[in-house]
Amino acid sequence: MPGRALSLDAALTPLSVEVAVNTADGDLPDEIYLTVTGTSAEAGDDGQVGRGNRANGLIAPYRPMTMEAVAGKNPISHVGKLYNLAAGLLAEAIVAETPEVAAADCFLVSRIGRPIDQPHMVHVRLALASPARTPPPNVAAIVRREVAGIGGLWRALMDGTVRFDRWPLRGG
Repeated sequence: MPGRALSLDAALTPLSVEVAVNTADGDLPDEIYLTVTGTSAEAGDDGQVGRGNRANGLIAPYRPMTMEAVAGKNPISHVGKLYNLAAGLLAEAIVAETPEVAAADCFLVSRIGRPIDQPHMVHVRLALASPARTPPPNVAAIVRREVAGIGGLWRALMDGTVRFDRWPLRGG
């Protein structure tokens, strides 16, 4: 039953469990895409455009990166492209708007079948300018704002406001 939720029989478990099967699939039997976790963290939709075609053009040892390339991917719904760029934009915004933060690494994980602007997980790792400081409270607000904008990121790509051939991604 593609795209439909199933409930497990009470004889199997006393817990309330709901299983969503093939939430991103069509209604034809040959349109099946199954994963164990239902997230992009499992294997992703890896591109076949070659090494080094990252959003920033770098293969950077000891730095977080995705194996996903952004070139040639659907700018409206390809989670590998959009989350790659959104993570970079989020990191840029946090560092630009928060003087206490020297660097930010941002990770976004999708769940198959969920809207692109509702990540399953957003994880932010900060390097603070002063080790004695605590994370600034405005970071959570920046994360919420930037994640809410993922659905319109394709427009910024199309009009050139955001580009993936240079850093910073926005402006410049």
